[in-house]
Amino acid sequence: MNRPTHSKSGLFLMEIMFNILFFSVLITFCLQLFFEAHSLSESTTVLHRAVSTCSSLAEIYQSSPNGEDSLQQYYPDSVVSDNTLQIYFSEDFINCSQKGAAFSAEFTFSEDNPKTATLCFLRLPDSETLYSLDISGYCPQTVTALTGGERP
Repeated sequence: MNRPTHSKSGLFLMEIMFNILFFSVLITFCLQLFFEAHSLSESTTVLHRAVSTCSSLAEIYQSSPNGEDSLQQYYPDSVVSDNTLQIYFSEDFINCSQKGAAFSAEFTFSEDNPKTATLCFLRLPDSETLYSLDISGYCPQTVTALTGGERP
């Protein structure tokens, strides 16, 4: 009697195909996680550099009696209009002209108090605000300014 024997290679082929499908889905999921982590790391790096740059700009502004002039001296490519000063930076956060800029630091000076300003760090060209900082400095008053020139 001849019994027909079934080939076991069909079952083996199905198992291999299932394993390949499972690993390809797993690899796709893991790659998405790695790409998301990479983009999150890049955005964190940009935010950190923006905060550091804003801190440096605020220190320059606060360290001199006329902060606007000091900023223009340190950043000669800056653009001034009304109560606003814009400083442009490249992708590497190096000062550059407006033409090659990837980022912009925008100072808005207060008319009430000469040592108060708002600093916004923007990503160009869509002007997305990455970081914002309110800056105020200390302006000491002299005795002559307080008494009107008369000494007590």
